[in-house]
Amino acid sequence: MRSFIVYIFLSFFILTGCSKSESFDDLSQQSTAMNPGLNVESSYLKNQIISFNVLDLEGNNISSIAVFIVDNQLINGNIISYENLGNHEVYAEYTIDSQIYNTELKTFSIVNPITKVVVEDYTGTWCGYCPPVAHAIDELRELSDNITVVGIHNNDQLTIDQEADLRSELGIGGFPSARLNRTISWVDPYEFLEVQNLLSVENNLAISINSNLENSILSVDLRYVSKNELNNHKLVLYLVENDLIYDQTNYFNFVEDSYFYNLGNPIEGYSHQDVLRMSLTNISGDVLQDILPLSDYKFNFNIEISPDFIIENLGIIAIIVDSENNAINSQFTEINSFQDFN
Repeated sequence: MRSFIVYIFLSFFILTGCSKSESFDDLSQQSTAMNPGLNVESSYLKNQIISFNVLDLEGNNISSIAVFIVDNQLINGNIISYENLGNHEVYAEYTIDSQIYNTELKTFSIVNPITKVVVEDYTGTWCGYCPPVAHAIDELRELSDNITVVGIHNNDQLTIDQEADLRSELGIGGFPSARLNRTISWVDPYEFLEVQNLLSVENNLAISINSNLENSILSVDLRYVSKNELNNHKLVLYLVENDLIYDQTNYFNFVEDSYFYNLGNPIEGYSHQDVLRMSLTNISGDVLQDILPLSDYKFNFNIEISPDFIIENLGIIAIIVDSENNAINSQFTEINSFQDFN
């Protein structure tokens, strides 16, 4: 059977053994490979070729003996696409040894990608002029959910080894420095309108993230689809952590019209958010193969993380950038969570 989906794997899991019963209940996903039962993604783009497949419990593709019922209508073969946005349902039916089986009913959506702007805060606990950037980001969150935030620390307890390489790659000079979509300087007074203008731009690239942490091993499944062809792009994948408590130098302690007036210098027990803790790719991104229009691409990353990280405070950020380091789109999810395209 011809496949219309491109799979790219950076690492693999071994599928756990299964019984020979035809029930697919309680089988957890082990990798970005297809799993027993009906395989369908939760979201696709308009006009993307959707290929339904059914696997038995031994991993054999039995789609050739199955029929597929979408929105209560039998379709011809196992391939379909849609020109319009909307939600759909599908299940498969097949016969083995004169016994008819139905897979579980699954839902999927046809969506347009949503633009999610990357906001990067180059900061440090020693930087007395840096707190207003973090405050501006907090205000951004009140206005939009579609921002992806990374706090990149310099010369303090929260600095990662590759921080200097990233600043060199992106031309970051003094502190504080804030960037939108990696390359656009965002300066005082940190106007929301600048971010809003970027959010309003139609996007062609959709990204989803599924992450799981077990016994200090973090597994991240990444999927992306683009409406148009993309060449010479890179993938950036970061682990970030919230609620890290360290005193913060504050040069605004005596500035009466400042949000930070009279909070002390330093601000004791300051809570640092979205702190970059690890890069699962090269700090400035791993080069991707050329991205073909409406093709499905998947990566799986597995990495051991520090037991000192607080699991409920961790998140995964994915950014796809062009050859000039401009962010095309981004995505965020908490650990042990799935974030779909939208």
